[in-house]
Amino acid sequence: MADTLIVYFSLEGNVDFVSRELAKELGADLYRLQTVKEYPKKGLMKFVHGGRDTIKGFKPELKGQLPDLSAYKTILVGAPVWASKPAAPLNTFFDGADFSGKSVSLFASSAGGNSKKCLSIMREIAGKKGGTVKAEEEFTNPLKDPEKTIAQVKAFAERIK
Repeated sequence: MADTLIVYFSLEGNVDFVSRELAKELGADLYRLQTVKEYPKKGLMKFVHGGRDTIKGFKPELKGQLPDLSAYKTILVGAPVWASKPAAPLNTFFDGADFSGKSVSLFASSAGGNSKKCLSIMREIAGKKGGTVKAEEEFTNPLKDPEKTIAQVKAFAERIK
């Protein structure tokens, strides 16, 4: 078992790509949050359901048990940006998370939305949950230019090490 865990939600694969590349760089374990009721991946309903749940602070039911954070020194949390906030499944994770004594790094992926606001919200939550935020990173459309994203991941990983 590694001493670093990456917890993330990914709907369209962007955050998944970044998370897997980070795991390679850091030798980290991965935990992908999955909702019991899946969000639509395309069309208007994706924005209606995802945006509504995020704006209202909804905590969707997740599949499986949340990971035991106590075994890790470093936690990374990754989220897609929905309505300038972390996607709703992160609300469920944050609700049960205890980052006491942990180094926490945060990353967000958007298609050009307000990642700074999303990261600010995540930073505030991580602090309230006892974590010390070490690094943050914004990714824009990671799958559109994988080579650029990998270079950005490597630089982010160096700041975390």
